[in-house]
Amino acid sequence: MKHSEFYLLADYIYDNFGIKISENKMNIFEVKISKLIKSAGVNSIEEYYVLLNNPKEKRHLTQFLNEITINKTDFFREINHFNYIRDNMNNIIKNNPRINIHKEIRVWSSACSTGEEPYTIAMILKEYLPPDITIKILATDISERVLEQAIKGEYKEIVKEQVPPIFLNKYFTKKGKNYEVIPEIKKTITFRSFNLKENFPFKSNFDIIFCRNVMIYFDNPTKKTLISRYARLLDKGGLLVIGDSEAITENKHEFGLLKSSIYTKL
Repeated sequence: MKHSEFYLLADYIYDNFGIKISENKMNIFEVKISKLIKSAGVNSIEEYYVLLNNPKEKRHLTQFLNEITINKTDFFREINHFNYIRDNMNNIIKNNPRINIHKEIRVWSSACSTGEEPYTIAMILKEYLPPDITIKILATDISERVLEQAIKGEYKEIVKEQVPPIFLNKYFTKKGKNYEVIPEIKKTITFRSFNLKENFPFKSNFDIIFCRNVMIYFDNPTKKTLISRYARLLDKGGLLVIGDSEAITENKHEFGLLKSSIYTKL
């Protein structure tokens, strides 16, 4: 892969999806692109680039996104976030009057991958939220492949190592060697395809937004814009949860730190 070819696609990814691919990952990137070019039946990166920009060939863009995005997630990953929600449920409700007024809690898992994060959120809320409050979770991701798996809600046996036994027995059913999330939990979640680089179309605000281990792939201007958009979607007192290795550094006037990687809208 020539440097000009690498930057043709790397710039396309950044401009359209906000993901920054560094030059030191060019070899790994080339392997993925070679596979995609062969699958598309074209002979060059330039021809493949034309396909990506053709609205009539959306399947190639879908395959491209499925290949370049990283989807690493587990149930109860970075458990301190879920423990915080469990231990501070009363304060969360108190600081978000909308929850009691409308008798619902609105949560956005903005990079949900294969579904483990929103299902974990749903189980925690089901377990510790007052029963008269309806749970509404929006779960989005840019990859349609991972969304298909998330909607199915069926996971391999490794789930036993990630989910506490009390939750496993209560919120999953055995399906052969696999485990499937029960319908009661599934119905609290709406899965949608969404690109975080696009304008946010939401009409109603959220009480909690999760954006964990995503912004590490964005440059500072993209992060700053995204965090401001999250701020506009949260009422005062709402929570923004980011990855343990991340921090808000440039939008301090919009968020206050509650605990490492957990912020409140000011």
